[in-house]
Amino acid sequence: MQKLLIFDANNELVIKRGALLESVLDIGGRDIFVAFNEPKFKFSDANLEEPDLDAKLSGRFITYFLPAIYIAKQQKVRPRLFLISGLNMALKWNSYSERERKIMMVNNNLKLDFAEKFFERFFPDAFSIVETVVAQDPLKISEEKLLEAWDILEKEYPGEMREVKVALARFVEPKLFSDSDNLLEKAEAYFRNPNQELKNAFKYAISHLFVFADINFEGNYIHNPIGYLSIGGRQERYFNMVRWLGYKRFAKSAKEFFGREVILRDNLKLVVEDEQKLPPSYNPTFIRRVGAVQTEDVTFEDGRSLDFYDTYEKLRPEMQFMYDHFVPKDEYVTFWNSYRERYLDRKERYAEAYQLGGGNF
Repeated sequence: MQKLLIFDANNELVIKRGALLESVLDIGGRDIFVAFNEPKFKFSDANLEEPDLDAKLSGRFITYFLPAIYIAKQQKVRPRLFLISGLNMALKWNSYSERERKIMMVNNNLKLDFAEKFFERFFPDAFSIVETVVAQDPLKISEEKLLEAWDILEKEYPGEMREVKVALARFVEPKLFSDSDNLLEKAEAYFRNPNQELKNAFKYAISHLFVFADINFEGNYIHNPIGYLSIGGRQERYFNMVRWLGYKRFAKSAKEFFGREVILRDNLKLVVEDEQKLPPSYNPTFIRRVGAVQTEDVTFEDGRSLDFYDTYEKLRPEMQFMYDHFVPKDEYVTFWNSYRERYLDRKERYAEAYQLGGGNF
């Protein structure tokens, strides 16, 4: 017998990936949001002057969106699916050169195209429509206003925001917080003089209020009057906390604080956790081998077969989850291989359009 899922007082529900398939969730006529972002470039070699590793489309990418399919099929009325890109925030806070920004845009567009083709091929009737959106509202607020909102939440909800702040610091400086020894002392020293990257993380966290339509300005979405269900991985819990606190704090004064008319939605938030505690699958994972950093995932650029995942235990469960419950392996392999020509052609065209010197980046 399937278990009925109930949201907590924060409108959030956290569940393991496997348990989701044993559960029922009624989202009450809401539409579904699943968002992804482009991360900072990484250094393949510590001696390089500029980072050179970007987040290319990987074979695991689409697994991040599978819970939305399962939930959509349970609803009496088909929801819309919004594939939301945080590209605009990445271009502001995760990139440091014009070339990086161009490559981020290419990667983002290729991922959105792949997702659209995947849903058209395997799940054409799961959603009323699949809409791709690059979130605009975070650009309509000054960075000073975003930091002001962060400061207000930190003062009014010090306990909850402390947890978020430490989590963001770990994202920004993973080496500094790689172990729990003297964690509080390290955190206090770091917080006394926050660098620009940490401040960017604060702004990024506050921006989730607008990306996920808790507080909306005009024109970012054709709104569902009931609201939305957002679905994310385990890291999303921290941003959900900021969303809940921000909505609670600013809902009654949002027009005055942000200086414009707003549309409010008290939305539901679902977090689907994996057992491996991996970074979200919309970006490839990386590993250091013989002093150099390389991607662990299958991409069209590395030429690996999807069979790689079958014996790589770290990444296998996400792929097996798809093969067992959504798309059989042979069908996905056929789709992946057939998409290769389109991917490489579009990448070459973007390289031409953006003057990137060919599609070999």
